[in-house]
Amino acid sequence: MKIQNKVLLIRHRLTGKLDFPGGGVDKDESLSCAAHRETWEETGFNVFVRKHLLTTRRGLSVFACDLDAGVGAFPDNFSPPAWAKIEVTAVEKVDPFVIEHNAMRFPDDLVSLRDGFIAFTPQ
Repeated sequence: MKIQNKVLLIRHRLTGKLDFPGGGVDKDESLSCAAHRETWEETGFNVFVRKHLLTTRRGLSVFACDLDAGVGAFPDNFSPPAWAKIEVTAVEKVDPFVIEHNAMRFPDDLVSLRDGFIAFTPQ
């Protein structure tokens, strides 16, 4: 999700690197429902999933999401909800054109992140 000129990512506990909120798709769950659920589980934000933007080289579907929770007023780095701390150390607002490939959990995802950021148009 795009917030001002930044995107919301998670900092993964095992690697200490940035990643999209995401994960597996449950049985009989659509990709957009999985995006909603995984974003909630990893960030605590109840987003409105709008449209599919792209699929990364590793197969992760990236969606345009809207959020009306005053997240623009949050600091650029804040704690995830208690239930997410097993997997996530921080939720971060990041300018995708400032970070380097090695900041990402999967370095090839940076190109997809930038492409999705450009393709995203808020409603």
